[in-house]
Amino acid sequence: MEHEVADHAKKIYSTAKSSKHSPGEKLKDILIEIFIIVFAVSLSIWFHNWSEHRHEQKEVKEFLKGLSKDLSEDVKHLSVQKNIVSRLQSNYRQIASLNKGQQPDAVTDSLIAHFEVDLIVTRPNIGRYEGFKSSGKLGNIENDSLKEDILVFYEQTIPTLVYGENFVNDLQLKLQDLGIESIDKIKPAEFATSPKIKSMLGLGAYNFENNIKGYDRAVERAAKIIDRIKNEIE
Repeated sequence: MEHEVADHAKKIYSTAKSSKHSPGEKLKDILIEIFIIVFAVSLSIWFHNWSEHRHEQKEVKEFLKGLSKDLSEDVKHLSVQKNIVSRLQSNYRQIASLNKGQQPDAVTDSLIAHFEVDLIVTRPNIGRYEGFKSSGKLGNIENDSLKEDILVFYEQTIPTLVYGENFVNDLQLKLQDLGIESIDKIKPAEFATSPKIKSMLGLGAYNFENNIKGYDRAVERAAKIIDRIKNEIE
């Protein structure tokens, strides 16, 4: 392209210097050459932009395909996490239902004696998303609604979920430490029915419920994104 433009520029210069043509003919020839240059440059720019846009959208399509797979795996992982939390919530509620001086049944006695600590940690597949974001290519997703759903999921839904998990994990560890400290001091049933422990158990059960809602919300939003990606790339 640069070579062709240079040739036309030389023609303009030669025409301007030529004594074979009248001023009117020179002006006409020069305007034609200028038009050719402008048209060629504009066409080149358009083709370059079209090619660049096509390449960007190909990258977007590949990203969305991979993201759909990541989210499908995340949905499975979140379901496992939800089951763990549901079991912990059930245990906490059962232990918290024991009243002071009440003799626990065999199941409750076992739960107290072997107080379960199961730290929950959601590890979503965020590598692909983070890589695409850090390269500044998220803006190439032309479907604004889909782009916003993706951003909300990774920047709000998952961080909120992890924050809730960290809270109940800290609570579990505190209960474990208190339980260890009380082993040689009071009976397990007395420990479980003390006001402080009953309050912590209630707080744990309440926040486990929030965790469960968080998993449901994350799964729902992930499924929505998967459906939108399917419609987008078909």
